[in-house]
Amino acid sequence: MTLTRTILPAALLIMAGTAAGYELGDTVADFTLPHLTGDEVSLHDHLGEVIVLNFFTTWCPGCNEEAAHLENDIWLVYRNDDVTVIAVDIQELQPLVEGWAAAQGVTYSIWMAPDWTLFDQFPQAAGIPYNVILDRNLVIRYASIGFDLSAITDMIETIIDEGRVPVATASWGEIKALYYNLN
Repeated sequence: MTLTRTILPAALLIMAGTAAGYELGDTVADFTLPHLTGDEVSLHDHLGEVIVLNFFTTWCPGCNEEAAHLENDIWLVYRNDDVTVIAVDIQELQPLVEGWAAAQGVTYSIWMAPDWTLFDQFPQAAGIPYNVILDRNLVIRYASIGFDLSAITDMIETIIDEGRVPVATASWGEIKALYYNLN
């Protein structure tokens, strides 16, 4: 199923600060938040992966609608390509978010932000749902209010393709290095 419309409940947007610390093309600094399980997790734990960073709240209708797409159309489709989904819940209690995740059938990672400070650092972060795509070096390649499955999957595919070595241009040494341990 292809979702081409943008999920954007205009009446429920949260206006956050407008002075973003990051812009498209910037590298995101490491940050640590509690995981839904209670463990501390760090962005650098996912260095080398393509990261879909989703900011949400349980009371946001658009966030609830996109959760199924994040699970079924992104996480389950691309996780074997080193793509991870990290959803950051903003300023809600852990038991509430645990119940929401169970009801939604979410298996991707959920981190707990105590306030809007992290969210406010990202470009165009003026409302939720809000999605950011970081490449394997934590560079912001995409940032948008709402959810546009086509735009998100196109960017994921672009980043995945950038890491592939075209066979037509690969030398014999590059091919051997891919398939043999030459230590």
